[in-house]
Amino acid sequence: MITIKKDEYVFEVDTESTKNYYRSHTLCDCDRCRYYYENIKGRFPKLEEFLSEFGVDISKPDEIFSAEAEDSVEYINVDYTVCGNIKTMGQYEIDLYDNLFLSIVVTEGYACTNEQTGPYFTLSVVGVTLPGVPLKSRLDTEFESHKQSTSLFAKAKRLFTKNKNTKSPTEEKDDTTF
Repeated sequence: MITIKKDEYVFEVDTESTKNYYRSHTLCDCDRCRYYYENIKGRFPKLEEFLSEFGVDISKPDEIFSAEAEDSVEYINVDYTVCGNIKTMGQYEIDLYDNLFLSIVVTEGYACTNEQTGPYFTLSVVGVTLPGVPLKSRLDTEFESHKQSTSLFAKAKRLFTKNKNTKSPTEEKDDTTF
């Protein structure tokens, strides 16, 4: 066990147990989570350093709450488990500026579903944004757009929709003079 001090907090952390936990715990397989796992490393070096001090692998969170924006994914809350105890609980979250303003909320005990059986606490990172959109989401959007424009109904509608600049054969007869 090592002692880590951050702002008003004092933690007693078993970094080896935490590292072992991250080697073996199960990851979510949804698009946004996979996008996070694949794109977070190296993007926020100060956050990565902060978490690694606790033995946490930044690319293997326990739980992610996110929402897709037009050209990014907003990770509202990203939870990480740390094996150990909080010796002194601070009054506020821990603030960290690392390309974005991030907050780290410390929760003693249960905060999300995880596979931890011993004493632990949770570090929840708030405010992570990654540019781009997960590939499957982009493909789904493109497929839906393509499907709508090439459906049989859409083709039939285009075929039978009168162009405002084109006259029907009967209208053309009416315009001719004898």
